[in-house]
Amino acid sequence: MNLEFIELDLDWSCELRVFDLKNYILSELIKYGEPLRWAITSVTTHSKEKIQIISVEAVLVIHQDKGKGINPVLN
Repeated sequence: MNLEFIELDLDWSCELRVFDLKNYILSELIKYGEPLRWAITSVTTHSKEKIQIISVEAVLVIHQDKGKGINPVLN
């Protein structure tokens, strides 16, 4: 078992309510490992596309079988 730090940029469309944002972020993080801690570090608005980009930093627990070939910094 290892701990890994990742940075992730996620699209936040206008259809996704703020109340559903936590579940959306966790569902994206779980693809890379088990989230231990995470934070939204910035939000960038693209008004023409009606989406926002959420920057997330996270520490994940990586189990040996899942951790092979993971790039710790994702964009």
